[in-house]
Amino acid sequence: MLRESARAHSLPVNVLAVTQPALDSGVPHGADLLAFVDAIALLDFYELPEARADLITAAGAGAATRAAAVCASFEGINRIVDAIGVPVNKRFYDIGDDLGVQVPDHLR
Repeated sequence: MLRESARAHSLPVNVLAVTQPALDSGVPHGADLLAFVDAIALLDFYELPEARADLITAAGAGAATRAAAVCASFEGINRIVDAIGVPVNKRFYDIGDDLGVQVPDHLR
């Protein structure tokens, strides 16, 4: 989603920052967003309150709410497509390769 959104708006982003947090993503408040998303995705209930507070401080309560909504939406969509076995579109294989994420054979 990040890569496609950035392309649609002609914004330079480094999606490798998703798996290599030491890199600058180019996204405003990217480090705070990444920490928040990681805490949600990894169900890290010890880190989540601090990550949420840091994001609110950096980007505002509205941005934190929108980030949480995107996470929830993405999680729901992933569960649905995984449950029905939707294959990964071939045009997205390259980003998986870039991030070191292997597309399972049954989803190719």
